[in-house]
Amino acid sequence: MPGAHDSIVALLTERAARHPERLALRFLADGEQPGEAWSYLQLHQQALALAGRLRQRADAGQRAFLLYPNGPAYVRALLGCFYAGIVAVPAFPPRSLGAQHVQRIIGIARDAQPALLLTEQALVQPLAALKAAVPSLAQVEVLATDRPEPGASLPQLPAPRGSALAMLQYTSGSTATPKGVMLSHANLLANQRAIQSAFGMSEADVVVSWLPLFHDMGLIGTLLQPLFCGASAVLFAPQHFMERPQRWLEAVSRFGGTVSGAPDFAYRLCAERVDLTQLPELNLRSWRLAFCGAEPVRYETLQAFSRKFAPAGFEPAALYPCYGLAEATLIVSGGKPGAGLHVARFDAGALAENRVVAAPEGGRPLVGCGSARFEHEVCIMEPASGARLPSGEIGEIWTSGPSVAQGYWQSAEATLATFPEHQGKRWLRTGDLGFEHQGELFVTGRQKDLIIVRGQNLYPQDIERSVEESVPVLRKGRTAAFSIELDGREGIAVAGEVSPRVQQLIEPAAVCRAVSEAVARTHGEPVELVLLLRAGTLPITSSGKLQRAATRAAWRQGTLDVIASHSREPATSPGS
Repeated sequence: MPGAHDSIVALLTERAARHPERLALRFLADGEQPGEAWSYLQLHQQALALAGRLRQRADAGQRAFLLYPNGPAYVRALLGCFYAGIVAVPAFPPRSLGAQHVQRIIGIARDAQPALLLTEQALVQPLAALKAAVPSLAQVEVLATDRPEPGASLPQLPAPRGSALAMLQYTSGSTATPKGVMLSHANLLANQRAIQSAFGMSEADVVVSWLPLFHDMGLIGTLLQPLFCGASAVLFAPQHFMERPQRWLEAVSRFGGTVSGAPDFAYRLCAERVDLTQLPELNLRSWRLAFCGAEPVRYETLQAFSRKFAPAGFEPAALYPCYGLAEATLIVSGGKPGAGLHVARFDAGALAENRVVAAPEGGRPLVGCGSARFEHEVCIMEPASGARLPSGEIGEIWTSGPSVAQGYWQSAEATLATFPEHQGKRWLRTGDLGFEHQGELFVTGRQKDLIIVRGQNLYPQDIERSVEESVPVLRKGRTAAFSIELDGREGIAVAGEVSPRVQQLIEPAAVCRAVSEAVARTHGEPVELVLLLRAGTLPITSSGKLQRAATRAAWRQGTLDVIASHSREPATSPGS
């Protein structure tokens, strides 16, 4: 049935008619206690009723800005926009009205020019101050949608065409200013088919997720995918996971979750913080597919997670590395369900020279991210010439297929650069580096984040891992390596957060020396600058990715919250 429709709307309308009582979504109010639960019929009715309200206030094709925490209201608003033919612009409410928190919201509002701002009643008053500060929002109507109108009539609205724009998915901004990725209804359906093929999804699956619904992995992968397949999903909020990571595992155990996943950092949190002795009833035997993507997939992390939770029934074969990005809607490549990790070891020195040399004994372990899925293609290109590279050579990852987005909203120049026509096909230049080996894609890093010292390519992810392993007083996942220019040459800078408790116990100069020694010992290059930052101040994206370029820019501008710093050359100063 999923392949017979032009849009998610048409598909959900048919599901509501054929399987009205089947459970679609269950929400956990606090990450533990069951909250609202919707059948497919209730889901359809709520979305359609809201669509009627929206069409009274905006025309099809206009944009609606979505500002909600994770929960039922977010889902209702997103699907209501789809049903109304209004372009959804998913975002999240700022934690405060400080400049750091509202900057992204202001940027999106200026770019998207929404006709409506949809939110929940509790946020209407706080957002009034934001509206007053943003000229592009001054005349925009704010509509609270978290309380469905009782007895609302269900309008007769045509399902949108596949070519119609469904949403603007703003990029996370890990290397640049966020841009609005234009996704049509056809793009959404194509990627849903690709995910279904990759994950082996069926109506019997139960998806468990705390991932943010404003981000592509949560929205496309763990909300729309179960609805596409006729499965059910259990959803709760990211903050409830961060407060107590074991809630994720408890939800999988309690509801018999079969498919669930997250970026690398979440698996690491569970491996480090969850005490199995306090969870004697934990049962993870139902978890058949544990996907991992959105940031570098680390062999050490997934192996530690697998070992830690084997006593609770977690099977290593469930681990499923994958690769994707917003410009491809979501998924680009993945392996075979149930095959576990495909790990190969390569000579680290050769990788630094853009060469792939197998080193089975003692080499750097890399995790394969499978191959292109269902109607899509992946190839490795030489970035400058666009020439296709053979297997075993590192280049830029390009992908082509029906999931590739329409381009960037109101940015023709960026669209032409990122979505080129090449040899009769339209491609997406991902900006990521990788290579193919034994039929699988291996991702090595982002092209723009490369640090080149004396002609040697250094991947910031490698430097960050070395520092975190050697200097445990730095916060895990909150260490950023980036390049700086000193006297006309490129050098290495490392910035890392220190928690308030640790800050009282350490000698900053000693920590800086330890960072420098760790990098020099492992990578053979000195660190020109070490910055110790106050906890929570390292620039990251809305989805938790490190913003290395933004960190460098903030250092140059003198806006980083630096506790202590150490420079190899005393004359070094921001902007030099």
